[in-house]
Amino acid sequence: MNVLRAAIAICGLALLGLVLWAAFALQDLHGSFFDQFAVVITLPWGTTALADLYVGFILFATLVFLTERSWLVAALWAAPVFVIGNIWAALWFVIRLPHLARQLSKPSWPAS
Repeated sequence: MNVLRAAIAICGLALLGLVLWAAFALQDLHGSFFDQFAVVITLPWGTTALADLYVGFILFATLVFLTERSWLVAALWAAPVFVIGNIWAALWFVIRLPHLARQLSKPSWPAS
């Protein structure tokens, strides 16, 4: 379990590193975030990748709402993923993985 949590944490930190790298990339050479985003959404694979990303966010939010006991806690965990992205999802998995594993091992889940 700890190896899996460490692997998830490393992936989350790698994503954070990529986000920081992109944020501080040469804007005079590539344009601002919004300039680059405007180009990405005109490309078929750019649109597909963004749709895939947001469908993943929705699936993550669904998992959070199915596993958290409180709707408020679930909303506080699920909502930021739509802004921060999978870095936030990785943090949730690192923190909640033992609880999630116990809950998923119940034969009656998600009805319990």
